[in-house]
Amino acid sequence: MKAFKSNGEESGQGRISRGVEVSGDVHFADDLQVGGKLSGRVISETGALMIEQGGDVQADVEVGVCVIRGAVRGNVTASARVEIYKTATVQGDISTPVLLVEEGALLSGSITMGKETARPPEEISFEGNDDLRKSKSAS
Repeated sequence: MKAFKSNGEESGQGRISRGVEVSGDVHFADDLQVGGKLSGRVISETGALMIEQGGDVQADVEVGVCVIRGAVRGNVTASARVEIYKTATVQGDISTPVLLVEEGALLSGSITMGKETARPPEEISFEGNDDLRKSKSAS
């Protein structure tokens, strides 16, 4: 396996290293690794954003895949999946068809999965559910 494309094009991989701070809109094509600090917006139609342990992203994220091992403060929208590992801290809403959260990760926000939108809470009715009534009266 080659680490570069043979047709002379750049690989499209980017890196924001520890000690580097970037502010503003960041658009990328393939892969972006963040070990430093990034604030603003992060956008890629199909690319993968990898936030390393120690990386700090204060941005709304719209990508194909988002792998989080560091900190994110902002909403994350992924067209393929989001992976949140035990070293991660996420504060914001997540929208993705597939979500992996490792035990020990800190997550604060709402989660929307799939293409269908969830019914608002006022539409959910527990009337007629004998099992639920029994569990409520037992507690």
